[in-house]
Amino acid sequence: MDNKDIEMVTDSYEDDIYESQHIGNDVEKEEKEMVDADKAIDDGGCKGKKNKRQDTYYSNNFFPHSSESGKTEICVVGMKRGETISFQGYVLVSPIYGDSIIMGYRLRSDAVLGRDIVEPVQIESNKELVFYPLFSPKTHALVCIESVERKNEETSRISHSGIKTSPEITKIINNLLSELNSVKEVFDTILAFRDMSWCGIKGVESVAQPFFKRIFSVESTIEKQNHFNIIGFHPIFDVTPDIVSLDIPESWKNAAYQLTVDTTEYSIPPVSIICGHQNVGKSTFSRYLINSLFNVCPKVAYVESDIGQPEFTPSGLVSLNILDSPIFGPSFTHIQQPYRSYFLGHTTPRDDPDYYLNCLRELIIVYRRDISCGPNFGMYADDKTPYIPLVINTHGWVREGMGYDLFIHLLGIIKPTHIVQLYSSTNTHKNIRSLPNHVISPPNEDPPKMIFVEIVNSKKISTKYKSSDYRMLSLLSYFYSNAVALTQKQDNVKWWKYDKPLIHQVPWCLDWTKGLSKGVFLFFEDVPWSQLLYALNGSLVALIGDAPGFGGDGQEIPQGKKDEKIQPPLYFPCPDYPSPPPSEHSCIGLAIIRSIDPTTHTFHILTPLSYDKLQYVNAMVKGKLELPIWFRLDHTKNNSTGVCGVPWKHLPYMSFEAGLGVGNEAQRVRKKGVKRDSVKE
Repeated sequence: MDNKDIEMVTDSYEDDIYESQHIGNDVEKEEKEMVDADKAIDDGGCKGKKNKRQDTYYSNNFFPHSSESGKTEICVVGMKRGETISFQGYVLVSPIYGDSIIMGYRLRSDAVLGRDIVEPVQIESNKELVFYPLFSPKTHALVCIESVERKNEETSRISHSGIKTSPEITKIINNLLSELNSVKEVFDTILAFRDMSWCGIKGVESVAQPFFKRIFSVESTIEKQNHFNIIGFHPIFDVTPDIVSLDIPESWKNAAYQLTVDTTEYSIPPVSIICGHQNVGKSTFSRYLINSLFNVCPKVAYVESDIGQPEFTPSGLVSLNILDSPIFGPSFTHIQQPYRSYFLGHTTPRDDPDYYLNCLRELIIVYRRDISCGPNFGMYADDKTPYIPLVINTHGWVREGMGYDLFIHLLGIIKPTHIVQLYSSTNTHKNIRSLPNHVISPPNEDPPKMIFVEIVNSKKISTKYKSSDYRMLSLLSYFYSNAVALTQKQDNVKWWKYDKPLIHQVPWCLDWTKGLSKGVFLFFEDVPWSQLLYALNGSLVALIGDAPGFGGDGQEIPQGKKDEKIQPPLYFPCPDYPSPPPSEHSCIGLAIIRSIDPTTHTFHILTPLSYDKLQYVNAMVKGKLELPIWFRLDHTKNNSTGVCGVPWKHLPYMSFEAGLGVGNEAQRVRKKGVKRDSVKE
């Protein structure tokens, strides 16, 4: 639909009402548009402009009516079955009537009016609507909302955590519904959208310029076509450069349906492990599966074993998470405090595979002991099925060598009921090697159910961004987050505080003689005791505490020379001392050591953790993860042009461009003594 068509639709109504408009069934016109779009891609886009990759798959076939030009905080949308909305930005959504699907999750309203009923749709004044946050940046495939046929199920609707409304919001929505009812149109789905610009997520665009420029906002030409009039909510109606939309394969839908059925019918907690090569859609399918399981479960457990790109934490950690609400957005939009986590200090497990497996083994033990059948995490109040299903995402380093060995050992530790493997019938080099017989048919045990799903081209999941960019996004989201507001989903409270640079934030003071009774650990580095404080200053570290139920005295205190004036912290250098045992310790969170005062034995640290959490800290770990330059700069001073007024091209040792020639990359050193046969069961 071109701009002229949109203007005609806009002028066709005078009321401030949003309703659907069918495009029509002109097949020849649709085919011609597809051919023209494909030709535009082949030609590199518009003539005279820089070539940009364009995605011709857009499922938007919904167009609003409105004569209101000002911005609003709430709007009501009526949709007919099969209509979809793909958008860039962020918004709150709540189901008013009918059903809709968002990334595998079925939004269901409590309204019982049928399609043939002419009574007006209204919300009871004492009813609390639940809104769910949707995040759709152009770094990933756009979020799509689809109106679907309503399911008439006898089972009660399962509620999930979200943002509950006030009576004033309900009253406003009822007024809008009255106007929508006056159209005399019958809709299959009615949704309410709310502005959520108050959450602060858009501020990430300004922190690391120009990498994340306009990942939530759109060009002015697209903004003019936005008739929803909600800040941050930008439906996309035309083929747009550098924006992709995910078409969910049928194999994904079938696999998710099978797993939801097994979840309700199994007498034991289903454990599903997602495996596949790098960049084939494991994380995206994991989100889709979790959302699908929420259709039958109030809570879902999730273990992240991919320390390179975790789903709910910054990189370098393995974690066990208890989820109580659907996931609508990429990982950096839903960073949260795990139920249990361990810090490995790197983006790959190759430097310490034994510790990696030990941490994951402990997470599985914690899940089976505390969660799968625990009284505090039961699925239903009547205890008919008192358990929570577990989904496990794996690393993509599975082609051969140590990575494949780690994966096989991981399967032996987890003993999954379902193995979901992403495969391709054409690009066979992206498939996992055949699994050994003791995994497919374990002796004296029920074999896991093998499910094969189609891989998704990485270009259909994300755009020009690389793994390192996603890691930095998650790290930015973590350190700029308001952890309490984000966890509790507080309304009209900033979830991210990007308007205040880290260098302007007041740090916590950590006295290492009192607050680090278990000492400091350094992974992968052999630093002399005299140089310890120099190595820690300005670094990214993990804050460690005792595991629940453990209060031991820790390891033997290392011996070393102590200065009479400056007492350094207890130090456990690598490889003389082992890593903190996962059965005794856990990672509470991450911190940045902004500065050190040796005379008062104080670390000045920046962390989003609350005081209640910091009280449990008794150790610190530094790994190989480095602090990006953007965390050290004041982004309010227009650092996109350089540092302190000096252009980037004149800064020594710093550049946006990739290095060229021999020696331009950092040397990778394997930890001494680590061999493939060191991986033990």
